[in-house]
Amino acid sequence: MAWTERRLNSHFAVELTGPKLSLDLPQRERDAVYEAVIREGVVVVRNQDLTDDELETFAASLGRVLSYGEIGNNLPNVLPITNVGRDGKLLSADDDLMRASVANMLWHIDSTYTKPRATVSMLLAKVLPPTGGNTEFCDLRHAWENLSPQEQASFRGMTASHSIIHSRTLTGYDDWTDEIRAKLPSIDRPLVREHEETGRTALLIASHIESLTGLSTQETVALVKDLTARATTPDNVYSHAWQPGDLLLWDNRCVMHRATPYEMDKYPRDVRTARLVDVAEMAAA
Repeated sequence: MAWTERRLNSHFAVELTGPKLSLDLPQRERDAVYEAVIREGVVVVRNQDLTDDELETFAASLGRVLSYGEIGNNLPNVLPITNVGRDGKLLSADDDLMRASVANMLWHIDSTYTKPRATVSMLLAKVLPPTGGNTEFCDLRHAWENLSPQEQASFRGMTASHSIIHSRTLTGYDDWTDEIRAKLPSIDRPLVREHEETGRTALLIASHIESLTGLSTQETVALVKDLTARATTPDNVYSHAWQPGDLLLWDNRCVMHRATPYEMDKYPRDVRTARLVDVAEMAAA
């Protein structure tokens, strides 16, 4: 294999050093990146100066790229996550992209609130602020393994209802029209799930959870808060300090993540994201 691995956390996450993710990269080397993501949960590959088209092409070599058009949104397959507008100026605090960026600072899993869900997410750094703006990850397999047998037994079989409206509302982003609310219904998912490719069990917690079977609203809030705190202890968190050209890949089936603050009103930040879709869930839809 052309890749050299360096461990980033004792439980999960590695950095891969090796070739550029160019069009002539052999498929076996692309597969090795994917296999590391599935095994480790998070993979960092530095010095990747990719265009949006190149990022989408690389993503498509690993699996089916999530097409937002197929789930009813008129968006490109590679999305900018940025505080810079088309005019090159910093966006205002009330812009939807800025409000979404604030909501991304909650611990979450990508696309649990849609069907089909995203399996692997990718984030490529283009323009970065001088300080801040890290992305943090925690291993939900390790979080599950640290639960007592009694807790594990009680959580198996529980269903969580995920809603992007719920998580956005937690940050004050709540002026949704009835039309948008109708397009974004809650999605039920198991609280505990075995990974299809590794067989390892993980908790699937996220700020998107608005209710849990058998629990009141207050009990749901308390349990999600408790499980999140226990999943994000310092020994189980990897905090990535970005450099331009960094490409991060992570498996939404076993890790949770969040953005961290930076001076959004002062410095530009531009990263690009692409996601792989759960083809089994797509077929079942």
